[in-house]
Amino acid sequence: MTRSEKQHFEMEKNKHQIAEKMNPKDSPNSQFSILNSQLIHASVPFDTLTIDRNELYLLMGYGNQAPDKQYLDLIDRMLEELSGCCTPEYGYIVLPAKWVDKDHLQISDTIFKPGKIITASLREAEQIAVFVATVGKGFDQWNRVIQQGDDMVSAFFADSLGSVLAEACVAVMQEHINRDMAEQGLYVSNSYSPGYCEWALVEQQKLFSFFPAQFCGVTLTESCLMLPIKTVSGIIGIGKNVKKRLYSCEVCTMTTCVKNRKKMNPKDSNVHARADL
Repeated sequence: MTRSEKQHFEMEKNKHQIAEKMNPKDSPNSQFSILNSQLIHASVPFDTLTIDRNELYLLMGYGNQAPDKQYLDLIDRMLEELSGCCTPEYGYIVLPAKWVDKDHLQISDTIFKPGKIITASLREAEQIAVFVATVGKGFDQWNRVIQQGDDMVSAFFADSLGSVLAEACVAVMQEHINRDMAEQGLYVSNSYSPGYCEWALVEQQKLFSFFPAQFCGVTLTESCLMLPIKTVSGIIGIGKNVKKRLYSCEVCTMTTCVKNRKKMNPKDSNVHARADL
């Protein structure tokens, strides 16, 4: 069985489970006027994740260079350990959407303020997939042991690996959404998340109102952080005229964004990657 076939099998096996069990009363959103929309859930086998090594090295502060062999070996050992404890999964729901103004979008009955950059990118969206993807609680337990040790390099590498693994899980989900929408003659955008591109983190609360409690095993704290820690939530635009545009790092003013290519890649900017990303 090929990697793609394995991913598709896992999705088909899992995607109806949540929809069959879910009742509108299970959601914290009392309105939950989305009964005609199907909540999709799928587990992702760890060995089907594609690790973007270039993204990993950027996140670690190496720019376009690979780490020394001793660190490459450390990364490989960590990935081997994680293959036995991580349980990646994702879920999403596709909802009607429309552009409101230069700062706002409406998803179902809820108004969001993702800001000018994201709103402009999703202006043509007729629907939006609201999603959550996580590496799982197993990573938290593995990472906690490393963070409590005295090896700062391992602690830094572990955190960076978790971020890249979470994005790899999102990529698997996007591949399935792309394929499903293409069959309907629709196009999809990049994914966008609260906390990036000037979208306030507090709007996580609105996103999670579309999910039942503990969806994909994820909890949203009062400060709008997600547990497990390596979890991504966000939105993806869908429509006949939607285009997948490059992320607007050149115009974004968020200097703290870990994905900002101007900061991560020394060749792209005078600003160097920080070790505390």
